[in-house]
Amino acid sequence: MPAAAIEFQNVTKVYRRMFREEQVTALSCVSFEAGAGEVCAFLGPNGAGKTTSIGLLMGFHFADSGEIRVLGCTPGDVRAKEKIGFLPENFAFYKYLTAPKLLRFHLALAGNRSAEAAARIPELLAKVRLAGYEEMKIGKYSRGMVQRLGLAQAFLGDPQLLILDEPTSGLDPAGRKEILELLLALKAQGKTVFLSSHILPEVEQICDRIVIIDRGRLLRAGRLQEMLSTGDRVELVADRITEEIEQAAAACGAVVERGPHGVRIVLDAARKREMAEALWNGGCDVVSINPVKSSLEEVFLKVVEHGEGGA
Repeated sequence: MPAAAIEFQNVTKVYRRMFREEQVTALSCVSFEAGAGEVCAFLGPNGAGKTTSIGLLMGFHFADSGEIRVLGCTPGDVRAKEKIGFLPENFAFYKYLTAPKLLRFHLALAGNRSAEAAARIPELLAKVRLAGYEEMKIGKYSRGMVQRLGLAQAFLGDPQLLILDEPTSGLDPAGRKEILELLLALKAQGKTVFLSSHILPEVEQICDRIVIIDRGRLLRAGRLQEMLSTGDRVELVADRITEEIEQAAAACGAVVERGPHGVRIVLDAARKREMAEALWNGGCDVVSINPVKSSLEEVFLKVVEHGEGGA
């Protein structure tokens, strides 16, 4: 099994106010990991500790206790930084530069002056839909165009790990869809994507793993599909239902919904076989039987509201 791309082990970070005894605990004994080749969403309300965690990952500041590993290295290790693409939530570029000049500048900052890396710039701009704007100064870009340029900057150097804070911020629905497709393509290439976002329906479309924190504490971490599964309810879809079977279903606590393309029956998993046989014996066709799953937004709100812990 490949080593995790990101590992947090009992990480605590406390901020101390200058010239005061006041302390603010940003993270308290947080442990989670993101596997290599996964898309991992890092979720939490405002002030949960996400920005602090990302800053620790990037080596901008240091934990008071615990251990962090990024691509097998300690945060800030040049060997890891060479393989990381980073997009902060709030960033600013030199407005008088063009996109190609800015990307060449960032390559130089990274110590990468190879002709091969520079040759990838037109391809990157095309990927983020900025082809045709190579001569326009960044100061004339729209908010969405600047966000696309930020993503192109993160993709420079063909990184193994992408750390993205609100990657679709400022983009219209079509633009967000394109970025999500691009992130899935990077995952297919074996890249690891660690992203923070408040747009949970988008996160649900692309992520393999979810980490939820609030007030500096880990609330939940695990595989997305396991987290969304309710485990005790199933959805059974039939082409039709007789009145007698519908009454029997209601009597055992099932919910029956009629639609233009059939009948949806939600009931306890223990009764699925009994209901399927009743439908078949009644001359109805069972189209599908699937576990009932919550949406990521429902799970997130429940976990944060009740402060549930555990991994």
